[in-house]
Amino acid sequence: MKTLVNRQIVAVMSILGVALWPWPVIAAGAAVSIIPHRAAYELKLEQAVSGGSIVNVEGFMSYDWSRQCDGWTNDQRLFLAIQYPGKQTVKFKAVSVTWESGDGLRFRFKISREGMGQDDERIEGEATLEKLGGKGEIQFDKPDKKRVRLPVGTLFPTQHTLVTLKKAIRGETFDRQVVFDGGDLKGAAPITTVFSAKHAKIKLPKAVKGYSPKPVYPMTLAFFPPESEGGHKDSLPQSEMRIFYQADGIAPRIHLNYGEFKLRGDMIGFKKLPQPDC
Repeated sequence: MKTLVNRQIVAVMSILGVALWPWPVIAAGAAVSIIPHRAAYELKLEQAVSGGSIVNVEGFMSYDWSRQCDGWTNDQRLFLAIQYPGKQTVKFKAVSVTWESGDGLRFRFKISREGMGQDDERIEGEATLEKLGGKGEIQFDKPDKKRVRLPVGTLFPTQHTLVTLKKAIRGETFDRQVVFDGGDLKGAAPITTVFSAKHAKIKLPKAVKGYSPKPVYPMTLAFFPPESEGGHKDSLPQSEMRIFYQADGIAPRIHLNYGEFKLRGDMIGFKKLPQPDC
């Protein structure tokens, strides 16, 4: 059971590299002006499967995005404490540090995961695309050196976020892309996004210094297994995430669905980050 939960956490941790990844450009055809920023979230149990083995879950998530002259860097951290019967608590930690080039053709990644009774995991490497919308290749350096092909149409996280937020603002209802975010040794995997109508601003439980609430564009992302694992349009998603994006790329609230339990994350810390002088 814990192995299954660990795999689901890995999948949603990969989402954070996708769905929470802002970009500092004006998206053509959409009123989007992204703000580089640092954000922190308190995670609380929203629902657990009836009759399941999990008693409670709590945690913390943060991401620190910064603009570089040649691209974007992102530092994300996830900490969970999962309580089982008998007051047994299992802790999980995941850290993702990545860089993506401004043209969306190169992506470097360092990812670590530990806890949940599993061996510590380290994934490092670099992926490249021949062109946007073209095929590519991943060069893994850890845990072992190997190469994996990327299919035509693969996107890296920043480009995927650019596509989905533009579609949300335009009022579209559905999107499907194949994305590689560094989190899976088997390569790229499908992500579908369902968009909901724009909402009024989110009211957080506590005021957050420096944060300015604005209308949000809710979207629900479903993460499917890599195609090398048999992932296809009829597969069931491994995990899901609902995120409330503002047009400036800030997400005041998220919901994480790990299958056996669901978490709600409310922003508790925020800071704007400077643009580089390039």
